[in-house]
Amino acid sequence: MQSTFLRTWWDQPHSYESVVSYLELHGALTPYRLAAALSTFSYGLGAAALLLLTETPPTSTIAVSVYVVALLSTPVVGIAWLKAPWPSKRASLMFAAYADVGTTAVLLAYGQPQTVIMTLALLAANSVYVQLFHSARVMALHLLWAGSAVALFFVLILLSPDTDHGLAVAQLVVLVPITFMGPTFFQYLLLKLQVQAQAANFDPLTQVRNRRGLDEALPVYFLGATDVSVMVVDVDRFKSINDRFGHHQGDAALQLIARRLTTDGVLVARVGGEEFAVVTKSAENEALALAETYRCAAHSAEDPAPLTVSIGVAHCTYPIAEDIGFDIVELTTLLLRRADAAMYEAKQQGGNQVIVAGSTRRGDRTPSGTET
Repeated sequence: MQSTFLRTWWDQPHSYESVVSYLELHGALTPYRLAAALSTFSYGLGAAALLLLTETPPTSTIAVSVYVVALLSTPVVGIAWLKAPWPSKRASLMFAAYADVGTTAVLLAYGQPQTVIMTLALLAANSVYVQLFHSARVMALHLLWAGSAVALFFVLILLSPDTDHGLAVAQLVVLVPITFMGPTFFQYLLLKLQVQAQAANFDPLTQVRNRRGLDEALPVYFLGATDVSVMVVDVDRFKSINDRFGHHQGDAALQLIARRLTTDGVLVARVGGEEFAVVTKSAENEALALAETYRCAAHSAEDPAPLTVSIGVAHCTYPIAEDIGFDIVELTTLLLRRADAAMYEAKQQGGNQVIVAGSTRRGDRTPSGTET
């Protein structure tokens, strides 16, 4: 049972970028940025208190140098959390290492391990950041560091003849679950929830997004965009494929179309039985060219069941300003209706073709041709 838990925890997938995008989408990055900044400032104030306010502050040159580095660096890092862009994955890893190494170095430099050993619980606070933003492997490195720090302090206490060894054992008993068991268990739960939430946004047959997943991805995808282009792609005569070749072949055809629609820089979703949506930041002429590419790629003489698609395209320009007066999900929904109507027009004309629904002017809430 224990090995199964650890193996599941270790193997769970994780994406730093996906976590950041999700938190940004739900407005959670700003409070977390503030929390990281305040925590960094607090660590600096704690170091200042150990150096300046305690009865027996560190006096060695190395120890004082450690405290000076901490006092100078924590304001810089804290201000960066408040003012700089959200850190890249590499910068985030550097921050996690800075927090672990800095906390341990400051406490070790104080020179009284039994007095400050319980403060190593701050490493468990560092775990909150690691378990949310990074993988189980990064958490394992963090826990290895925390374990080494706890063991080092415990050994130093045992080697000191004037310390209370019984108290040291009690302190160790308290630190172990705080530092190791809690962070590991909670990251396991977080990763499980992330995987389940991600799975709820994808179609199990084709492995592209479903409509919910498409709506979730839109706000982050269109940050800074100037164009919105939407395509509705429908498999021609899909019922005849099921009737002639069987439902298993129909499922295979849908999987094949999904793979052929999936290209870099676009959002693809299955929005109906045999209907897909493609959303891109392309201009109208670029979207039309991409739609023609999709139409040509849909058919292959080697396919067991012959496939063609009808595609409707709708486009509008999209303001860069934050206060745009309408929601991108609502806008995309309106464009999908226009593209869907154009797709049905393509079917009525025999299928295997692309129809453009038209475009909308910047700031026009309703795409052209849509009923108000």
